[in-house]
Amino acid sequence: MSIEFGLFYDFDIQKGATQSETFRRCFSQIEASERMGVDSIWLAEVHFSPFSVLSSPLIVASSVATRTSRVRIGLAVQVLPLANPLRVAEEAATLDQISKGRLEFGVGRSGLTRYYRGYNIDYSESSDRFLEAMDVITKAWGNQPFSHEGKFYAFNDVSVEPKPYQEPHPPIRVATASAETFSMVGRLGYPIFISSTTDEPELKERLKLYRRARRDAGHPGPGDVMLRIPAYVSENAEKARTEPEASTMHMIGYSAAQIGSAPNEETADRLQRLNTISYDEVLRHKVMHGTPEEVVERIQRYEEELGISGLVLEMNFGGQIPNELVLNSIRQLTEKVMPEFK
Repeated sequence: MSIEFGLFYDFDIQKGATQSETFRRCFSQIEASERMGVDSIWLAEVHFSPFSVLSSPLIVASSVATRTSRVRIGLAVQVLPLANPLRVAEEAATLDQISKGRLEFGVGRSGLTRYYRGYNIDYSESSDRFLEAMDVITKAWGNQPFSHEGKFYAFNDVSVEPKPYQEPHPPIRVATASAETFSMVGRLGYPIFISSTTDEPELKERLKLYRRARRDAGHPGPGDVMLRIPAYVSENAEKARTEPEASTMHMIGYSAAQIGSAPNEETADRLQRLNTISYDEVLRHKVMHGTPEEVVERIQRYEEELGISGLVLEMNFGGQIPNELVLNSIRQLTEKVMPEFK
């Protein structure tokens, strides 16, 4: 089975760089990635961070659409509870038109409560807001005017224009983390994102919940699963280990410091464990750094054990790896890893 290879960007600001330089560097990398042959580009949504400029992924995605011609353009993810769903439907449909049908509509709730505090939204409402937003957006992409009376939103006889380029609408993929979310999304039948931040034994159990819920709800097949994981590829094994080390551990430390924004005890425990994790353990369980041969072997294992159909690879985890090394890593990926799965 063919594996989709996507690259994940959160437009990290490198030390000493300006915000304008960050936009230029990331757009340049994305353009180079398309030329090198990656399948898709995925954009995060990051709020209130001094280390990222990617707070408006739909706007950035529109720029990506005009700079590229072939790659799929995904959101990983649009945090639906933070925005008016009618406006999201309009803007996403506009992006789908601009890109001539290349939008992948990735959605989720986010696991950081500070986003919700900043927008003055109660995180305990996030699940209900998410489901209502999904209902509004899919209705808005239909061919007829619609009305909606919900817990958080009410619309009367509205017709969203433009409609999406793709029919009936762009593919929808949902980020999953908690056991409840795996089951809920399985019942709804959507493809999902999973993340290497969750330990692999837990991922296996939660994927069973997802697939069981899909089956019980009458959806065909095991479901489409994409794994988001940091990756770095070098022709030299020692360089593959050492070149991304400082940036990787910078990001691990930053993630551990977000414990005050954890939405639940499970997330808090996971972040607490990051305080004492070693780089060797990170290499074994959290990232995919290695030679092309080692990375191929890891992907084959994920394909067999998790049943993944695609990868969303963060090639500059922590954002501090020099640009020329990131580009070489992407080149190694496209020339020596991807052909093994096409």
